[in-house]
Amino acid sequence: MNKKIYLVATLIAVLFFSACEDVYEHIAADPQSYEQEDQQSINGFTFALASDLTSPLVLTNEQIDNETVLAAINTTATPELAEGATVKLVVEASDTEDFANSIDLNSTADGNNATILASDLNEAVKELYGKRPEPREVYLRATYYIVDGTTASMMPTPVVLGPASVTPVGPTIETEYYMVGSANGWNIEDLNDWQFSHSGNDVYDDPYFSLLVENPGEFKIVPKSSKEAASWDGTFGTQEATALEGELDLTGGNFNVEETGWVRVTLNMMEYTYTIEVIGEMNLTLYVAGGHQGWSPESAPTLYSRNFDFKYDGYVYFPDANTGYKFTSQPNWDGPNYGNSGTDGQLSDDGGAGDLLIEEAGYYKFDVDLSGSPYTYSVTNTVWGIVGDATAGGWDADTEMTYDPEIGVWNITTELNAGQFKFRANNDWGINLGGSIGNLSYGGDNISIEEGTYTITLDLSDSQQYKGTIVKQ
Repeated sequence: MNKKIYLVATLIAVLFFSACEDVYEHIAADPQSYEQEDQQSINGFTFALASDLTSPLVLTNEQIDNETVLAAINTTATPELAEGATVKLVVEASDTEDFANSIDLNSTADGNNATILASDLNEAVKELYGKRPEPREVYLRATYYIVDGTTASMMPTPVVLGPASVTPVGPTIETEYYMVGSANGWNIEDLNDWQFSHSGNDVYDDPYFSLLVENPGEFKIVPKSSKEAASWDGTFGTQEATALEGELDLTGGNFNVEETGWVRVTLNMMEYTYTIEVIGEMNLTLYVAGGHQGWSPESAPTLYSRNFDFKYDGYVYFPDANTGYKFTSQPNWDGPNYGNSGTDGQLSDDGGAGDLLIEEAGYYKFDVDLSGSPYTYSVTNTVWGIVGDATAGGWDADTEMTYDPEIGVWNITTELNAGQFKFRANNDWGINLGGSIGNLSYGGDNISIEEGTYTITLDLSDSQQYKGTIVKQ
């Protein structure tokens, strides 16, 4: 946002200015301007980035906590001013030279120079670019005034300098986190089934990770780097074992959930905090038993409620047309089961309800909603492919994969360009998967890949964790 009116008003208020004079009454040199650069001369003045911003600046927590003052802009040359007149500067930051977005840096004038707080610069960079701790290009704009007693004259052309390279303070956020604890025998070398779910988007845009787990007992949080090293270094604990919310602590002890049943553990890695939601007993799985697998719930493919909201999804292969099926709440027929209500898209929980029907062979996505009344469901026949600038069809057309019913995965061997891709169903963006190849999510980020020939698989058989593989040939 442009804050020029605010800045001018503030400056005048602070300095108790009572009048404005012609800007050229205080200078002898004729106006002159040059292209924007690290040093700029205009109207007889020469301005330059000050010492703290001429080299790449990596901000630190110590600088922010100590309210460190940074030299921002120096006036290295001035025309002859009227006796007693000085130069004052008001400094803004932007991510572009045209200052379409500008942020006031609350600068302080010191003679002909301007200083800023490290904390203000840090917040400005994060507002302009986001919180990722990477070098960012920051332009500085100085509105400058000639001050003579109680009178200030604003020079007509602001000075734009930079860019300066500034890395903001930000937390380290890894792309994957895992749970290790009593529920998995404290085996830090085998955590693939204990990965926290994530949207697959940039972790600095979405720093939340969550895991649904039954009776976790005692545990710790393992970042990807520690998992890969099979090291306990870098794992997170807590200072309050049984607290259901708090701060993640690299020196803390084990978390301890004393309640039985299902819980959802959510990490906020931007703030390094956690919350534990005790859900209790709940059926997270529906079994799709039918003619496609011998009407045996114990061996049936499953749907999963990943959000504990009684909404389930998953994929089932039907090799034959006109195949009957039902949904069961248990791996047997003893619990509630759901069949044909007589109304399209609705389910009946009457145990005597008729079968549901798949009319055409195919690989179907199921969505079941038991959260309200009536119970509803939908089925979508899917054909999967890869799409992206790394593929032959670019972002406009899927490169079709082939389903292998013997192993239950989709696969393709193809040449790819250096670039990105995602998995997509039916040549449409309604159903797409991306993010981590080992833990894919709907609408997740694009997957980067180098040029080469690859065999790529997509495995949707486990409704709790959709995943793929990428193998270079």
